[in-house]
Amino acid sequence: MQLKGEQVIICPTSQADLGDLIKLWNDGRVMKWVGFPDGLGYDWEQINDWFARVESDPDRHHFVFHTRETAFCGEVYYALDHKHERASLDIKLLPEVQGQGLATDALKTLIDHVFKVDERVNCLWTEPSKVNHAARRLYARCGLQSADRPPDIQPGESFWVLSRRDWQIAKNPGGSSSRG
Repeated sequence: MQLKGEQVIICPTSQADLGDLIKLWNDGRVMKWVGFPDGLGYDWEQINDWFARVESDPDRHHFVFHTRETAFCGEVYYALDHKHERASLDIKLLPEVQGQGLATDALKTLIDHVFKVDERVNCLWTEPSKVNHAARRLYARCGLQSADRPPDIQPGESFWVLSRRDWQIAKNPGGSSSRG
């Protein structure tokens, strides 16, 4: 399965992608925004353990993305929470390909996919760092907005959300929504 955006192609993560993920996750320029200014320091054993956990969990969905012209650009991810009818989102992008609209395209493509494949998901959420202005602009471009954090989610510095209804309105301005 491939998800095709306007600029990116998103594919489920495979064993062949793990070297690219090690590079991404060990880059402090990428990981400083999630509390790891020196990167994660992952090695092959750790990434293989992580991959086995992701592959064995039907509610976790990890993808890599690239363009037609370039190899690996980054990752997108979502995790389903069926009890609360929502899914968490995450995205990371190599610094050398930032500022080209690739993250926006990848995240919008992923959001569209989640809402199409799982009708139980009524909202998507993420928690960008308050000092990561680029991430906040990205999430805003994709329709997410700052909101009150639900009490069932562990405390954090931010909570941004996009409802299914708001996504449908954005996808079809002036049209009617088939789901509340």
